[in-house]
Amino acid sequence: FREFPSSSHPHGRPRTLTMMYPLFSQIMHEVVKHGPGAFRAVCLINVAHNYGMEFTMCFGPSMEPTFSRAGDVLLLEHVSVMTNAIVRGDVVVSKSPTNPRHLVCKRVLGKGGDVIDVPKKGSFGGMVHVEVPLGYLWLQGDNQDNSTDSRDYGPVPYGLIRGKAFARVWPPRLFGWVENEAWRSVPAV
Repeated sequence: FREFPSSSHPHGRPRTLTMMYPLFSQIMHEVVKHGPGAFRAVCLINVAHNYGMEFTMCFGPSMEPTFSRAGDVLLLEHVSVMTNAIVRGDVVVSKSPTNPRHLVCKRVLGKGGDVIDVPKKGSFGGMVHVEVPLGYLWLQGDNQDNSTDSRDYGPVPYGLIRGKAFARVWPPRLFGWVENEAWRSVPAV
């Protein structure tokens, strides 16, 4: 085992900042040259992602037959959420009320102040009257028999809504607009 002095390299070359200066100088030159443009690009991407649109994947059985169990790639827009323009029948992506690390893709059946009839969970059928509190949405999967939704965790706070799905972009053969199906929401009589 050989020890080397701290100022030298195993091959006899000294480790000094003067040797690293040309490399450091070149890196700094590139940062100064391209940094502002790269910074603007990152800022633009961040703004577009947070306030414009983003891609997300919706998979699992809860939204069948609208979306595939294997997974569809959707395009979300955030403007409807920020302007409180989400309406009954829209498909939204939300943070899960039971696990905020997960996202859920569901259809809006009721908004704050609505009194709606929703199908009971399970195979016995029937309907239940639900009053949706102000500031909340009632979310349900299109596949009522195989969906964990507001029937399990209750109304979802509007602040958990990430975006409104407006287009399916994958698979390519199913590319198209995500339809609003307001008929799925049943007002209580």
